[in-house]
Amino acid sequence: MPAMENQPNLLVTYKIQLDINTTPSGASETWTPLCAGFNNISEALNEAVQQYFFLCQKGFANNYVTGMAPVVTLTGVRIIGDTAQDYIFGTKYKTLVDRETQLRITRVNDDGESTSVITANVTMQNIQEFSGATTDGSAISVEFAFNGAPTLSQGTVGAG
Repeated sequence: MPAMENQPNLLVTYKIQLDINTTPSGASETWTPLCAGFNNISEALNEAVQQYFFLCQKGFANNYVTGMAPVVTLTGVRIIGDTAQDYIFGTKYKTLVDRETQLRITRVNDDGESTSVITANVTMQNIQEFSGATTDGSAISVEFAFNGAPTLSQGTVGAG
């Protein structure tokens, strides 16, 4: 079958790889996959937008993004014994620097090679370790709120 022209290049979430640094106060980073038990991801940029209605625009606005507070939210079910989940839920009753770490978001192509990497200092917030019916896996969620601007890498990036 010939290739279809103008076929959409759909981004599927299973081609997004997430890793968390589980030793943020250690001598070196320990990047641990955030995958077991997590089955939903969402991103919110939480942009600050300024609107200016200049006289020459005849009543129409110019919009400028002047700031943002990105947050990545993961939800799923609790897997006890998973290194990343045990680290996250081990901090749920802690505050300040004990909730800070780094998050790495990698997009992967069909060959399994990374095409872009976002690394950010984050605070883990709104951690929920258990909820749901007694016969279901415990529903979980965690938000990773960016602290400052992330580091963006474009092109093929080796694992590290």
